[in-house]
Amino acid sequence: MPALTKQHIEVLGPLIKPFERSSKKPELKRIRPGEGHNEEFLPYIHDGINNHKPEPYYELTIQELEENRIMDGFKLLEKCYLWVIDDVSIKIIWEKTLNVLRGEELPKKMYVCHTNITGCKPAYIGGELHFCENGNIYVNFASDRYGRPETEEKKQMAIQYMKDCGYKNVIMTNYLG
Repeated sequence: MPALTKQHIEVLGPLIKPFERSSKKPELKRIRPGEGHNEEFLPYIHDGINNHKPEPYYELTIQELEENRIMDGFKLLEKCYLWVIDDVSIKIIWEKTLNVLRGEELPKKMYVCHTNITGCKPAYIGGELHFCENGNIYVNFASDRYGRPETEEKKQMAIQYMKDCGYKNVIMTNYLG
């Protein structure tokens, strides 16, 4: 499974800093305690170059896909993964991976975020994904830190890169952000 090629990089680039494309107010574009490190999460960050399924691995049922309106841009937190394409490959982590430091300040957000994948370093693009029992992978670009790609071409290249890594049936969902 390939690392990023020159073509991937040309379309996805340039690397962006966290929140660089975010529509949040400037005072909200800050890394809070527990959001800027990733050392403790490294064992849980799946490198898409190595194989297809992250650990832990959860699949949506068809019923969950429909009931939770995944195609409309919603998510089922219990089975949602965060993904980021950094300067090497795609990285994936289960969104409900516990982040104690973040939870101390934000009890409703006591789980990892996209900057926990990168260690707060620049990346090309990011979002959320769900694996489904029907074989599809449902992907969006919902990330305040690395989402909101400026062009459809960047979205399509991110999807293409996932396919180049061996992920089949990657489907882009609507984005609510």
